[in-house]
Amino acid sequence: MSVGILTRYSLPFSNVAANNIATANVTPGRLIENVKLCLGGTTFTKAQITQVRVKANGKVIMEGTGTELDLINAFRGETTDPKFLDLSFADYFLNNEFDRKVGGFDTSVGISNITLEVTIAGATAPTLKAIVTESAAQKDKSGEFAPYATLISKVLKYPFNISTGGRLPFQVPFGAQSGSIIKRLHIFHTSKMTGITVKQDAMVIHESVTAENEQEQKRFARKPQANVYTVDFTVQAAIKHALDTRDARSLEWLPEFSGADSGSVIVEYLDPLGNL
Repeated sequence: MSVGILTRYSLPFSNVAANNIATANVTPGRLIENVKLCLGGTTFTKAQITQVRVKANGKVIMEGTGTELDLINAFRGETTDPKFLDLSFADYFLNNEFDRKVGGFDTSVGISNITLEVTIAGATAPTLKAIVTESAAQKDKSGEFAPYATLISKVLKYPFNISTGGRLPFQVPFGAQSGSIIKRLHIFHTSKMTGITVKQDAMVIHESVTAENEQEQKRFARKPQANVYTVDFTVQAAIKHALDTRDARSLEWLPEFSGADSGSVIVEYLDPLGNL
């Protein structure tokens, strides 16, 4: 008997308690589309997850707080649930199965271990388990998949701080050896960000203020989140619109702020495991 999608539990978490880092292993061998964290116990919310890390061969490939990852899911269009947190490698809100499966985590070759780490703070008698959704690796005989071969979805986080209002130039990894393809960049701020300009090789590739950016995203059924400024290159739900930086010489991010602010920049990459 064969099935297209497999749904199974990871190995059990250990150290599931307040002020601990709960850990669990996922057995490699197939393409991982999604890992669903199931929260239980007396009191255990996503806001009490201060860090999630997914590691492959010891390398962090996904990170963020429970709240941050939940807001990214909500932006994509997912109906979120207080007791479940999805860590998605497939992007189920793109146009078709091909686009959705690009970035799925193929663990069949070269992956010796996968670890989930969940830092818990303030919970009361928490329980935690993970449900893994798997499928066969995407193949494409016509060669359409070739530009995305060996790439997996990564969600990586970088802090920022600006002491006064104005423009804050910053960089995130990019290029063939350090960043590959960027699907979306999310700036989690404290309400002072007003707009952004993005330049590749000195050419403007995106510029907007908050109202314009969010209207365009709503037009394509995305759900902008409060105090999160998202630059979504795949807003029209096509993976081919993602920002391919593999031949870029420079990449500038120039957000504007009306006052002092701080927070995190979270980047959704398509990137080989060995890069970032």
